[in-house]
Amino acid sequence: MEKITLYYFLVNNKATLGLGENIKLLLEDAALEHEYVRLELDEAWNNKKVQLVKEGLYSGTLPYIEVGGKKFGRTVPIMRYISVKLGNKYHGANDEENQILDSAADIIGDWFESAKLAFNGSNEDKKKYVEVDTPRFLDIFERYLSAQEGPYILGEKISYSDFLIYHRLDDDMALDRLADYPNLTKFVQSFVERPNIKKHLASLSK
Repeated sequence: MEKITLYYFLVNNKATLGLGENIKLLLEDAALEHEYVRLELDEAWNNKKVQLVKEGLYSGTLPYIEVGGKKFGRTVPIMRYISVKLGNKYHGANDEENQILDSAADIIGDWFESAKLAFNGSNEDKKKYVEVDTPRFLDIFERYLSAQEGPYILGEKISYSDFLIYHRLDDDMALDRLADYPNLTKFVQSFVERPNIKKHLASLSK
């Protein structure tokens, strides 16, 4: 592929927080040439958003990528687009496998929305999220990963949904809450040892 430019906010001054990191992880794993542009969520963003809509980015939201002079938006569709461009590298082998990936991605979206509501809610909302909602989603993905012997949703082959799962765990600060989830534990152990991912994660601590 041509060089990709990824645009996303710098959330709470943390390099990996938010939706953009899902795409960043996939770009790193695929060893694609790219640039990551971080924008501030300030008054200037309002003008930028209007300009993006005029330039054809229908929703005017981040993250989005620019490649070959064209802009493409929305996290999961971007990841699917890149996978297709790479010969379905991060897709399943058939319609049934792709349905599994789509359903997992959809549930990750539910998890993200649940986290966002809790973050913007009361202390009671936050408490419920930690004690009830997060374990519920962990249970769901433990079941997804138990269906195959391999560490990922589809077994040995990694998919775009696996990047979503890992980053949701990371964003949710749930990576240290997996003692009762053997399949999620195996998944994380395998994911972070992928050569390009390992290199990327190591660079974040510098």
